[in-house]
Amino acid sequence: EDRPSLGRSILDEAYANSCYEEPGKGNDPWRKYGTSLDLFVGSFLHSGERANDKPTDNDRKRTAAHLSGSMQQQIGAMPIVKKSTFELLSAMCDTEEVSRKAIEADRKGSQQTIAATASLHASKQAAEKRAVTVLLTIRDSAFQRDDVQTRRSAVEAAVSIASGSMNASKSCEDKALKLVMNVLFTKSTALADLVVGAAISELKKASDFAVEKYDSIQEDNAKSNAKENSFGGPKGAFAPSSEAERLAMDKLRKPVFLFMALCIRRPDIIKELFRISAVPKADALSKTVRQNMAKLARAVATKHGAATLAMQVSDETSQDEIPLLLTFLEHLTPVGEKNMPSQELIDACFEIQEKKSRDGKKDPRFLIPIVCSMKRDELVKKLPEFVQADDDVFVAALMKMGERLSRHQLLFRDEPESDDDALQLKGLTLCEQLVYLHKMDFKAAGVPQKRYLDALRLCLENEEVFNDGLIMSSLDHMSGKFLTSEEKLPLAYMRTVILVCSKHESLHSWICHTLLPRLVEGKIYTDKRLWEGWMRCAKMLESNAGSGVSSIEAINQLPKEQFDIYRARYPPTNIK
Repeated sequence: EDRPSLGRSILDEAYANSCYEEPGKGNDPWRKYGTSLDLFVGSFLHSGERANDKPTDNDRKRTAAHLSGSMQQQIGAMPIVKKSTFELLSAMCDTEEVSRKAIEADRKGSQQTIAATASLHASKQAAEKRAVTVLLTIRDSAFQRDDVQTRRSAVEAAVSIASGSMNASKSCEDKALKLVMNVLFTKSTALADLVVGAAISELKKASDFAVEKYDSIQEDNAKSNAKENSFGGPKGAFAPSSEAERLAMDKLRKPVFLFMALCIRRPDIIKELFRISAVPKADALSKTVRQNMAKLARAVATKHGAATLAMQVSDETSQDEIPLLLTFLEHLTPVGEKNMPSQELIDACFEIQEKKSRDGKKDPRFLIPIVCSMKRDELVKKLPEFVQADDDVFVAALMKMGERLSRHQLLFRDEPESDDDALQLKGLTLCEQLVYLHKMDFKAAGVPQKRYLDALRLCLENEEVFNDGLIMSSLDHMSGKFLTSEEKLPLAYMRTVILVCSKHESLHSWICHTLLPRLVEGKIYTDKRLWEGWMRCAKMLESNAGSGVSSIEAINQLPKEQFDIYRARYPPTNIK
């Protein structure tokens, strides 16, 4: 019972000596006070540790309870509080060990005596109570101290606990997060500025950690990639590729969550989130931020407006931060088939694309978030830009165009008769994508022929999306327009049909009995290049008569002149 008063007496004596000691060269007059203060605060920490080590010792528990009960008042009465004081106090928030012992006691059941189990649970509750007292002490120091440095140190301690920088239990981290966001940040502008400054400091520590782990993560990722399916973690665009990366991202997630929560209150600091996350070799941090960007983007869009935030954030984003900006823009768009991006957000994305252009080249990635809500005729004009982009960008754009048209993917929709903007067709179904890609005048659009044909090949190779039914629907639409003389067949049409013959055996019957005869009826042989393609396709399918699927009927429907040309090119063989 006398220890606190004795310790306080020593501390007061050290403070008095420090007040009268004159500073000299290399001499810190507050050294004695600082050392005495650390020892005094350390007694709170030590008493708690001793109580946790031996839960059945009543003397230890009583001493720890007495000291922690007076801690808030004792710290509040100190004339000066150092940064080290809050660091020592924060160590009392680590209750994981005593919690683990209590859980093990429950699991062992009868192997532990009832009294021992009860003591462990009581010790756990006492440790959690001490941790709460620490948070209250930090709160009081942030509120009541006049010295800015002391208030800053208190805020930094709370933010460190909330961001997982200090060793603290999960429950204590959650309480610290509530203290930071709901109490300190809302108390005053000055405290809010201190919270933001401390959060930026924690995010920088996270960035340094990611850079430090970069080499080991890359090495582990390479090993995981070499062994197929060796890492059984979650899959996705921003999912960890190895165990090392998963562990790093788990550690980085807490400071990212804290900073994102602050960004919702102060969207002007999103630029700091992007700047720190884009540091070279901080890939794990960048990945963690992008993995959780949806929560941030949708929250700030609801509170501050999507279009306004899109322009504000893009204006403050450098070239190195473009991947983060693209992820942010992607998640600004509302979710659901009926919730289309607003026209203001569409205009903002076009303006951002214009501002971020380099050497006159516009980056089509800035339009991907809003292509699902663009008018179909406007989107068709933009197709060449996406075709010329990288394969990943091109495919992502196609998927986004039809994202909210899942019930109409096999259809080519008719244009409405009304000029009302609300009734205009938006986006492109998968069927429409294939049709308009075939109809594209790639030469006029400045698209190299090889790149144009590669784009069509990418679609056909993605058999999960562009399946048999979808391809048949697209080819059927174009051939139907050709038969009624409404439109000419695209030059790449027969090339696609030949590729389909190689990859989609289930469509052979439809091609032989429906498509090829229809093209003959439409006089495809009047176009030399398309006629060459028709003959090649017919030849590929001619020798399958034995299976009931053969192009022989379509061949026999050719006019005599064209039939003779075909047979001169491809003489009849023994048909099996």
